Amino acid sequence: MVLAVALSTGALLASVGISATASKQISSDMAAATLDVITVSVSGPQLDSETALGSDDSASTPDLAFPVDAEDRATEVDMVLAAGMRLEMPATGDGGLHAMRASNGNVLDAVTLAGVSGGYLEAAEIELHSGRTWFLDSEEDVVVLGQRAAQRLGVPISSDPTGHQVWVGARPFQVVDFVRDSPSQRVDLSSAALIPYASALGTTRTDSIAQMLVRVAPGSGAQVSRVIRTAIRPDNPKELVASDVASMSTLRRGVDTQLDRLAGGIGIFLLCLSALLIANSMVVSVVSRTGEIGLRRALGASRAGVSAVFWGEGLILGLIGGTTGSALASTLVLGVSAWNQWSVALDFWLVLLGPVIGAIIGVVASAYPAARAARISPAIAVRND
Repeated sequence: MVLAVALSTGALLASVGISATASKQISSDMAAATLDVITVSVSGPQLDSETALGSDDSASTPDLAFPVDAEDRATEVDMVLAAGMRLEMPATGDGGLHAMRASNGNVLDAVTLAGVSGGYLEAAEIELHSGRTWFLDSEEDVVVLGQRAAQRLGVPISSDPTGHQVWVGARPFQVVDFVRDSPSQRVDLSSAALIPYASALGTTRTDSIAQMLVRVAPGSGAQVSRVIRTAIRPDNPKELVASDVASMSTLRRGVDTQLDRLAGGIGIFLLCLSALLIANSMVVSVVSRTGEIGLRRALGASRAGVSAVFWGEGLILGLIGGTTGSALASTLVLGVSAWNQWSVALDFWLVLLGPVIGAIIGVVASAYPAARAARISPAIAVRND
């Protein structure tokens, strides 16, 4: 009976503990898997790259949807880790990108030309070979090349690219650094040529085709997506649109609820089974001890005194079994967590609950046997013995 209580109580506590640990791990995995980058672009009809370049008017004031300090405003939002601007430019025709070499001066179409800021590289978790990210926050005629772009342009990758130039149309740009390939980067820039965002904006005269890349803390994408537009353009947030990020909070709560129900159902079933086993065993005990019970009654023991013997036995059995079950459950939860490399989520109060549950099971299971023992007639019991 002690073993039955220990197994049932231990199974209940272990299932609850493993459920809580698994739920915590699932929530962490979901939060980590949630999209942690957001793109913010201009809403409404947008000009394509060719049209934007064709609308260049040096006498006009650039029509900007993103304020000059847009990156600073974005990074001031809680849970935003980095933010930066990107402006695509055409790579064909007279505005094409090509390297002026002695044997080849043709336009190269296979290289993406874009104006980016240093914050964009940080948001995309992209590193440069020599770390000269600050060049992209200037207005100098400089360019950073991806590795494949450098190969196609015939520019050797080195720590000192001095003397190598790339022409955007008839405008020369000095090569200052190269993009370092990394599996963690959010954007593939290996085939891109990057010039300062200010230079690209000065050429297009509009940021209608620009995008801001925002990197947020894991699990906070949905919350940041809802407020980032207002943070950047509090005067007119509708001029911008942020990419949708699905919130996993509802799904996580659903998973937690289902796991709790599963653990609770298994535990309650085992507890009921254990209570029935104890009750059956104690009924057998009452039958086998009929003569003893009759002798006690004949010597003056009351009905309450006789029933108290079985109540006490059930309580002691339950306490011992519940304590043993808590120890088994704790060991099992720790073992499962270590095997799966999870963080243990077993509350101390749950361990202390084992003896309490065991005592309740013992007392409840003793109710019928105690009542049956109390109803035994002394004369009949002694005569039968």
